[in-house]
Amino acid sequence: MGKDSFAVMTGLFMATLIIGIVIIVNWLGGGQHQTHTYVAATHDSVTGLKAGSTVYYRGIDVGKVSAVRFDTNDPGVIVVPMEVDSVVRFTRGVYATLELQGVTGLTRIALKDSGDNPETLPSGEHPDTRIPIKPSLIDRLSDAGEDTVKETHELVLRLNQLLDKNNIHQMKQILINIESATGRFNTLQNSADRALTQVPALTADARRALSEVNELTDEFKQLSRQMRQELTALSQQSGELMQAGTSVGQQLLQTTMPRANALMLQMQVAIHRFDRVVTMLETDPQAFLLGAEPLSHGPGEPGFKATQ
Repeated sequence: MGKDSFAVMTGLFMATLIIGIVIIVNWLGGGQHQTHTYVAATHDSVTGLKAGSTVYYRGIDVGKVSAVRFDTNDPGVIVVPMEVDSVVRFTRGVYATLELQGVTGLTRIALKDSGDNPETLPSGEHPDTRIPIKPSLIDRLSDAGEDTVKETHELVLRLNQLLDKNNIHQMKQILINIESATGRFNTLQNSADRALTQVPALTADARRALSEVNELTDEFKQLSRQMRQELTALSQQSGELMQAGTSVGQQLLQTTMPRANALMLQMQVAIHRFDRVVTMLETDPQAFLLGAEPLSHGPGEPGFKATQ
């Protein structure tokens, strides 16, 4: 019985130990936690990122990288599937960056939310639900450093071109010209100082000229008033003259013109008679002295004699 009891106890101990180990392994492996799959994608390099790398969201460990591979439909795109704790929810404003882990050269994924789109991001590997991987600060600084190096190189080349012999000679000539221009400027400044000393006299002359202009203005005002008065008197006289002309015209139309018409008629009658007298003198001058012969009696009148 002693040996059988020892074997039973040993078996129970081993079974208990195995069950405990399985429970501990499941607990440490997160077997009790459910995960959702999200996919990050980028066209740039993902150096140092491997399967099993930690995924952080706002500084908290939320999952692991399950794989790093090229997209089968677009070889230019690198996709990074991630297993993220199911309790974590992302919006469509989430994006990823790569961060170095110490000095090992390995990188991890850091997820951040820009807050631009509050719509919930569904899990899955559909291209519309992919999380973009943006360049990190180090990458941007590296790119900026490369651009700075290129610009510095171009600046050095331009400086070398600027400092060749011909340009140095031209710069010397420019400095000589500047020195000459400075001397001329000093001369001009002295002339300006002398001109400024004459400004008070010019100011006094200007004041006298202004006073004379004011006097001329006053005289012009007086002359304007006199002209207005004379124009007013002339206007009154013109009105009286127009009234007199109107009355004379009416008198001419009503009295003088009828008399002139009658006189013209009488003159026409006299001229007609004078024409008859002149005609008589031309045809029968004796009639003018002896008188006109009596006219013969016409038919039907007493004393009419028919011609035989």
